[in-house]
Amino acid sequence: MDASLYKKILGVLLIFAILKMLHVFGKESPIIKEVKTWQGLIVGGIIGFFSGLIGIGGGIILTPVILLLHWGKMKEAAAVSALFIWANSASGFIGQLTSGVSIGVETFVLVAIAFVGGFFGSYFGSKIINNDLLRYILAFVLTIASVKLFLT
Repeated sequence: MDASLYKKILGVLLIFAILKMLHVFGKESPIIKEVKTWQGLIVGGIIGFFSGLIGIGGGIILTPVILLLHWGKMKEAAAVSALFIWANSASGFIGQLTSGVSIGVETFVLVAIAFVGGFFGSYFGSKIINNDLLRYILAFVLTIASVKLFLT
């Protein structure tokens, strides 16, 4: 199957996630379901595989999945996705190093900038921004990702 078809399918799925986050399909459930280890491993493995296959960040898929399956609330989903993105990025980085790719100094500068941005984003997301605003920000980011998936 062509990677562009995967991207289109993911773009459509993200649109459904956006609509769910904006309460088009109902409000956020106050009930959080317990995630069984096997469920988390299967979903994480599938998301990681397809993220690597089509070259997009897995967190952009994981956050809506957590919310749609009622495995957590907005801030919990953001925290788990951040860790998931870090793990995927570290894996990709290690994979690049083991394949002989040379890493320039500018890469480390970008990593440092991303670290600082991630720190401030995490702080504002957990302490300052309320869930409603966070939901709109995430819906906006997912909209950009969905449009990008359709255009590539």
